[in-house]
Amino acid sequence: MKTVLLVDDNRDVLEVTAFMLEDAGYEVVAANSSEQALQVASLRPDIGVVLTDLNLNKGMSGIEMGMAMYEDGLKCPLILMSGASEPPEKEMQSWMKYLAKPFDRKTLLDVITAYA
Repeated sequence: MKTVLLVDDNRDVLEVTAFMLEDAGYEVVAANSSEQALQVASLRPDIGVVLTDLNLNKGMSGIEMGMAMYEDGLKCPLILMSGASEPPEKEMQSWMKYLAKPFDRKTLLDVITAYA
C-alpha cells in the first residue's frame, strides 16, 4: 500500500481528500502546515508521494516545502494542488506535478496512480 503525505491548511480539503485516498486503499498521513509535514517526512521513510497545497497560509509554500524534503532525503513525487489558473512551472522541479482544484475523486486517483 502506498503512503501519501497530505498537506493542506484548509481542514475541509484535508478531510475530504484524505477520505477519497483512504477509500481507494491508500494510507494517509495528514499535516496542516509545512512545519508539521517536514516533521512527519523526517520520521516516515515509507512516504510514496506528497500531495500538498501550493499556497500554505503560514511557513513555506508547497514548492519550498518539497525542496526541503528532497534535500533531507525524501525522494518521491510531489503533487501541488492549487486553485490558481496556471501552474508555477518556472519554480517546479521535474519530480513535481500540478493538480488543479477543484478536482473529483477520479482525477485525484488518476494523478496519484500516474505519479506515485
